[in-house]
Amino acid sequence: IAQNMELRRKIVTKNTSRIAVVYLVDVWERISGNLYLGSGDQWKEFCNSFTSIVMRNLGLVMTGMLGSDLDTGIIQSSPLSCLFIRNHQSFPLPIPERDRFAEQLIRATQQSGTFNQTFSALLYDHMGRAKNNNILDTNVCDVYYALECLTAIKISACRPIVTLISGLDVWFPELIKNGRELENYTFLGPFLGLSGYFEENPKIEKNKDLEVEQLKHDLPPIIRETRDIMFKIVYNLLLPKDNRDKVLSYFARVLNTNAKKSGIQAREEVLSRDGFMLNFLSVILDLSAKVVVEKVDKNYFQSPNCRLDFSEVTRVNATSDEADEFSKTLSGVRQPNFSTECFLMAIYSVHLSLLPALRKQVTRVQRIKDLTNMIKDTTRNGRPPPNSRAELQLKIGEAKLESWKKAEKIAQVTTFETELLQKFAEFYGKVCLWVLSVIDPERRWVNSGIEKLPNNELLDTLPEFILDDIADVLIQSSRFRINLLGNVNLTPVCQLIQVCVCHPHFFRNPYLVSKLIEVIYMHSPDVQGTSTPLFEKIITPASSEQFLLPALLDFYTDVESTGTSSEFYDKFSIRYHISIITKTLWFASNTTHRLTLMQCLENTKYTRFINMLLNDTTFLLDESIDSLRSIRDTQKLMSDTAKWEGLPEETKTQKLTQLKQDERQCKSYLTLANETVQMFHYLTQSIQGPFLRAALIDRVAAMLNYNLQQLCGPKCADLKVQDPQKYGFQPKELVQQITDIYINLDSPVFLDAVAGDERSYKPELFTLAITRLTNAAIKSSYEIAAIAEFAKKVKEKYDEKQAMDLDFEDAPDEFRDPLMSTMMRQPVRLPSGVIMDKPIIERHLLNSSTDPFNRQHLTADMLIPETELKEKIDAWIKEKLGK
Repeated sequence: IAQNMELRRKIVTKNTSRIAVVYLVDVWERISGNLYLGSGDQWKEFCNSFTSIVMRNLGLVMTGMLGSDLDTGIIQSSPLSCLFIRNHQSFPLPIPERDRFAEQLIRATQQSGTFNQTFSALLYDHMGRAKNNNILDTNVCDVYYALECLTAIKISACRPIVTLISGLDVWFPELIKNGRELENYTFLGPFLGLSGYFEENPKIEKNKDLEVEQLKHDLPPIIRETRDIMFKIVYNLLLPKDNRDKVLSYFARVLNTNAKKSGIQAREEVLSRDGFMLNFLSVILDLSAKVVVEKVDKNYFQSPNCRLDFSEVTRVNATSDEADEFSKTLSGVRQPNFSTECFLMAIYSVHLSLLPALRKQVTRVQRIKDLTNMIKDTTRNGRPPPNSRAELQLKIGEAKLESWKKAEKIAQVTTFETELLQKFAEFYGKVCLWVLSVIDPERRWVNSGIEKLPNNELLDTLPEFILDDIADVLIQSSRFRINLLGNVNLTPVCQLIQVCVCHPHFFRNPYLVSKLIEVIYMHSPDVQGTSTPLFEKIITPASSEQFLLPALLDFYTDVESTGTSSEFYDKFSIRYHISIITKTLWFASNTTHRLTLMQCLENTKYTRFINMLLNDTTFLLDESIDSLRSIRDTQKLMSDTAKWEGLPEETKTQKLTQLKQDERQCKSYLTLANETVQMFHYLTQSIQGPFLRAALIDRVAAMLNYNLQQLCGPKCADLKVQDPQKYGFQPKELVQQITDIYINLDSPVFLDAVAGDERSYKPELFTLAITRLTNAAIKSSYEIAAIAEFAKKVKEKYDEKQAMDLDFEDAPDEFRDPLMSTMMRQPVRLPSGVIMDKPIIERHLLNSSTDPFNRQHLTADMLIPETELKEKIDAWIKEKLGK
């Protein structure tokens, strides 16, 4: 013993208690090594007695009763740590001997009554080491392995260290008020807090010499290893049945104290950091891996026994009061099983960990993009003069950009760690199955997909975030090009998206449905370049062929008014997604979807859809054209260098700001405008009747005439901007499609409508268009001849109308529509008593279900034909024409 003591004195600190521990452990090693050298019971009894003496002395050393330098009571640094920390400088025991030593020490200290004090000190020591741990430290995982070793020790049927841990004052102090305090001051907090995020790790942030590519290589294995060990530690903590309630209560406190983390403007200083939350998520996903979905209680989120606080959570289709009332009906249900609590807490964990981390990653990418653009604008005409204020600001911006890029790359590795995403994908396949069992408990839709499902209270009171998170994760994974669902059974995911999109009445919040539609859009060939398995599985089933497109058309119309302040702009984004999906299904090799769409449009119910399509096309092209003119004016001014440089700096700044705004708006509006025009184009090629209905035909003609005039009329030169492709402006293609639509709809009633458009139609309109089509070689001579023939027929109708208008100038007022002052042909009486022309009031009802004279509710079936008045009008017209 003496031979090694001097060496060990030099290696360890001058702490005499630690020297004493090393000495006693050395003695124990020698006794253990000599136990089998002798023979007979007397020798073994002697060795065991000597071992007991060593253990008792260790207990005395650990409690400070031998007069060492240790403070009495709980201590923050334990001499025993050198035995359990791997790669410790005091040469710990090999693992088999260490485990046997620990078991004997536990037995001895239990007998002497010093167990709590001895091992509490060790646990506090490990907690302190974990708190000071850094992901870049050498042997960062050692303290995790040490804790795993301790929690795995089993004596008889008990796990004494596990029981001790959950009884510590720091297991969960009652004074803990928020997530950040929980992370810092609870026992498991520091172990779960190891983070690879730049913002959460000062050592990474301050070290300028760290190579990002090396970090991207080094961090994932460390993150995976620590998460795997943490799962084993938590699993050990859960093994004693009487300890499970404490662990689950801790899980619930983690989630409840971080409930605000899902908010848009969360107060980060009072919430657990993303590294902690993702590590926690990894552990709880591992615990949920073997959960059988059928054993998960569907009532847990609404149950009075739920540990989670959902008092401020939005429900799928119920108010808080309605959810509370439903919860009271469940007061007699039994306590939830472990599988239920673990599985459904994991769902909430995703909401508070992975989703906020994904949103932050989006923010990181966007701020890099914005700063990059700002630097490009600053250096567009060269760098500022040396030592100027502008150059100083530029250098600060460039340094910040480099730092942000580094942070984003490291965050990408941490957020999109492969094993975590794989666990999540497998877990969310189960979540989709569970939600489907809530929506469709009898599996009527899943098995047949031929009948609509009713609402149910269980679904109505379900937290909305469950479905919202499914959509968000699928959208973000597609946006970041992550193959999240590569090895997962897609069937339940796709079935859930189908049933939700086809049953929008399930949801009070229309934006939840719009997100699920965006999932379909994000996985469509138009976005991904090729059809994805998820997209194919959504559109292929018979239920989709029958219900998907009708549901999309209904939603296109209903999203016109959502009740939010941003509804005007949101609707265009939603409708763009629907347009892309519709186009993909229309041109799909399976023609069933095309036939379904054609059947829908033949139904007068979908007249409102065509009307909304008209509204959007008119508005978007109009706004885009205005923006293009503004862009051209600014570009023209900037091209005159002398005039531009002569402007005050403030004026130039204002002009440039307006130019950026115009460019953003123009690109945004033209993106959807191009799609709406294209939809008109391919729909009218196959089906014309719906577009020629009395309530629509005049508006269709007016929209086409106006935009043809803008694109080919005398002022079309005002639209010539630099690099039009930058904004998605394709005038040749627009003109080609618009002229095709004229030909597609060519019929006597449509010719009347085109000729009757007093705002935009003039005989020379088509002459100008034909000239431009010929000069630009946009169409063949055969196609141009067809347009010329159409123009000729319109001109004839126009001449007839001009003559007829002169004949009808003296029509009695009772024959005229009170809104448009035009001759009525189909007079109908409104409930208010006012008589209007049927096409005009029907056109009004497409945009507003109200009486235009008293704002009372009004629908088409409330209109009463005025037969007698119609006969009088017809007789008067006949008489006039007969003269």
